[in-house]
Amino acid sequence: MSLLNVISVPTSNGIKTIEIHNDDLTKLNWNFDILIISAFHNKYNPAPNTLIKALEDNSCIILSDIAEEPLIDLRNSLNCWISDMIEEKNFKYILCIEGIKTAIEKNGSSSSALADLFGTISLLQYKNIQAQSIAMPLIGSGFQGNSIESVLPVLIEKAIESLSNNPLLNTIYFVEIDESKAKLIDDTINLTLNRGSEKLELLFDDPLILKLLEQIMSKLIQIQKSNFKFLNNKTFKNLIDKINSKKIRFFELGILCRKLLEILLPEISKLKSDKYISIYEHLTELKSKNVADWMITYLHTLRVFGNFVAHENETNEIPNHMDKSDMIVFSHALNRFLDFYISYDK
Repeated sequence: MSLLNVISVPTSNGIKTIEIHNDDLTKLNWNFDILIISAFHNKYNPAPNTLIKALEDNSCIILSDIAEEPLIDLRNSLNCWISDMIEEKNFKYILCIEGIKTAIEKNGSSSSALADLFGTISLLQYKNIQAQSIAMPLIGSGFQGNSIESVLPVLIEKAIESLSNNPLLNTIYFVEIDESKAKLIDDTINLTLNRGSEKLELLFDDPLILKLLEQIMSKLIQIQKSNFKFLNNKTFKNLIDKINSKKIRFFELGILCRKLLEILLPEISKLKSDKYISIYEHLTELKSKNVADWMITYLHTLRVFGNFVAHENETNEIPNHMDKSDMIVFSHALNRFLDFYISYDK
């Protein structure tokens, strides 16, 4: 199973996500726009067990050759460069950041180096590079030897800022090949976000939820097969894989379901705009299409529950958490929505 954790980032352009995967960055089975890699200053040695070496072995990409004539060279100002377009791979560009270890040794933090990285990412749209998704290792914590504790908090903070401020960017993937290290990243994130036991609860220990989730998985696969554009959709894949592994936690179901609504509702409402259209606006439009009030109520339930889970910060509302009964209601509402989507004459 690839997906280990997901962080929701509510923005004015909808819910965006940071995903943590236990996988090989050079063998991912989904497409993304930018591969981010780190290196020492002007040193691209393919040392064993490095991403630079894996790129050479698995993708026939020699970083030192690409670095000689990059598309954009910001090494003198932001310690970064961007490659020309990469052909026939599941990513389009490589963005290399240099000198994270030097920055940590000099400043005691990775903050300045990562600010350079995400500053470069923010410039891409002005260079006609359309980046909706980027993937990277936990940069600086591999061959360069920096601790997870010195890199991860700042990396997540900068990633959230980038998703919030960049209208085009929707997903940032952090991919760690080492299973034990990936598990440490998962635990550190949950601790940092202060996720309570109810959000971390596995859902398959309840027979009713088990039955509902199996039905949900079956319907997601049915929708994928009936619409080609969903076959490689990452939200569909994550939900199906998580349910199939029987390791889905409530916060993951809530966040992924919220993303699923943003994908499927436009198929029914037919609302189109250059600006972001909220789930609430899509649901309002369904009323004009004679969709039953009780079905719209199911959808509002998914919207409200999804919003609650998507906001990682603590709440003073009463009650301040959901229990197993709420999870059953949430799962049932999702199941009924998928029934409705399948049967609706689009």
